[in-house]
Amino acid sequence: MNCRAFRPFLIAASVALLLVAAGIVVALSRADDSRSSPPETAASPKAQTSATPTLSDRGSPNADRDPLASELDRLRGAVPVAPGPLGLRIAGEASQQPDLYAAEFVRRLLTQDYRTPRAEHLAWVQSESAQTSEPLVVGLVPKELRGQLAVHSVTDAVGQASAVPSEHVWTGLGLQDAFTTVQIDGVEEPMAWSTAVSSGRISDPGITGRQVSATVNLHYIKGGRRVSSTSSVAMTLNLQGPPTRASWGFVTAVTYSSLAAGAS
Repeated sequence: MNCRAFRPFLIAASVALLLVAAGIVVALSRADDSRSSPPETAASPKAQTSATPTLSDRGSPNADRDPLASELDRLRGAVPVAPGPLGLRIAGEASQQPDLYAAEFVRRLLTQDYRTPRAEHLAWVQSESAQTSEPLVVGLVPKELRGQLAVHSVTDAVGQASAVPSEHVWTGLGLQDAFTTVQIDGVEEPMAWSTAVSSGRISDPGITGRQVSATVNLHYIKGGRRVSSTSSVAMTLNLQGPPTRASWGFVTAVTYSSLAAGAS
């Protein structure tokens, strides 16, 4: 097992994917080297040190404790999120093709208006959630908790950047009239994922993996004028769709990384 690749995966991925083989992890982790840089996108423009949700945002779990047990505890302790209006779900052609769905899901996920309630954004994520029984994805996650994986995976990152910032950071950005715009740069199926499928390691015919790259612009007010900062984002995710279900849905985020690219 490649421990170097597995360690950041343990930190950034959802608890379900803690059990994925390191070979898949390596292919699904495109930007490990950028993980040490807090993303400006998720940060308060005034105080970049608050960019990444830290352990203090979620309590201070014992560093010596089993990571899987700690992750399960956080998942159990999370308040379940009710799904948002069905009319806001991804529909049409994008819901029928995994590449299109992955691109549209990530675009919407990272398009965040901090002047609106964070709860509304998480409700939309929950409305897009889908479940799988694939052992390499759900692992040891109890069946009754699997419905919470979607939201958990984009909000809990244990000291690293998460796709959706904490409530504290979200509120701070809202006070600065902040919002993001997103451009999707590419979508691909990692080779190791397709290899795992062809070799029979993946049993669920409806589960797949995608890696999405995007450019995220954070717009906010500074010194009385509107400015912006740009980040390059890489996100990998698992999706569930045909033939298991009628349309594609979001199972869990595997990795998320963001690298500051400039400011204006």
